Amino acid sequence: MIARKSALILENFVIVDSHISLIVANEKLNTGVVEILNSYPVEIDFSIEEDSNDELFRIVTTIEINNKEERNPGYSILVTGMSFFKFENHTPLPDNQRKQMLQVSGLSICIANIRSYIANQTSYYPWGSFSFHAIDIQHLLEEKQKTVS
Repeated sequence: MIARKSALILENFVIVDSHISLIVANEKLNTGVVEILNSYPVEIDFSIEEDSNDELFRIVTTIEINNKEERNPGYSILVTGMSFFKFENHTPLPDNQRKQMLQVSGLSICIANIRSYIANQTSYYPWGSFSFHAIDIQHLLEEKQKTVS
């Protein structure tokens, strides 16, 4: 099957803030590294902003894992990434479809890029590369809607 090109175009992705550290346990761990890392909740916050010229959209996404004041053994992660998107000029889309593409596709792209960044950076740490679980985007959007209403 040949994939059709999307009208949503990723112009650029950048990391604007990154803090990754390894918290060493004081005692011997009874659980494996993968189980420990996968037990931590993945906190995601994001905003979708439109540039004043109406042609460029910015999605700012922050991912935190085990980044509270009291940190558990394993990785402590705080990464903020910024994606810049535009829509193809020759593809007329209604505003609600543009919004949906940014919320679902754009946000998914941003999360995937941050996931890749985290996996790459943690590959240099003693516990090895870490990639957090897949995200339910619809649920994330529903939860975000509750905070802005």
